[in-house]
Amino acid sequence: MNLEILTHTVLPKSIHGISPRKIMGDSEWNKIKKEKQKIADHHCMCCGEYVPHIPGNYLECHEIYSINTEKKEFELKDIVCICHKCHEFIHLGRLQMLLKEGQITQEYYFDIFNRGENLLKSNGLKKNNLPLEEINNPNWVLVYKNKKYSDEIVETKHNRHDKKPDLMEFLGRFQKKSL
Repeated sequence: MNLEILTHTVLPKSIHGISPRKIMGDSEWNKIKKEKQKIADHHCMCCGEYVPHIPGNYLECHEIYSINTEKKEFELKDIVCICHKCHEFIHLGRLQMLLKEGQITQEYYFDIFNRGENLLKSNGLKKNNLPLEEINNPNWVLVYKNKKYSDEIVETKHNRHDKKPDLMEFLGRFQKKSL
């Protein structure tokens, strides 16, 4: 169990939609995912909650980054398996956008928010967020296997170049959630 995972900052806008999963391809991602799920043994690597592997209730993979504010780099360090509630709390920026668009209820948002905040507070931790000017800084890059990936162009494992997916289009795929 590692509650420090909950302290991770919101990703800068310039690397929204860029993911190691897309870069490495499904084959490599699925191999890593299975390895991490085996290590987790049906338990969230963040809060320790038991998660049965059934449709709608399974461990989700989350990327852990080291952050270099001088170089404006998020470098992939690890991938962990965590429960849906912890994953939602880590990605509060996305959750706030879904709330604003009416795709989730306030009750759902505050259940996730309060659970995460209570876990942090009870363990003497707090969320580390980049200042808003840093989140909006267009110079941030994602580093994976010593290659840098940024904003509009994402180099995939197959050396194709794909246009970065539109964040609003991505968010539109989520259905309205409630508890």
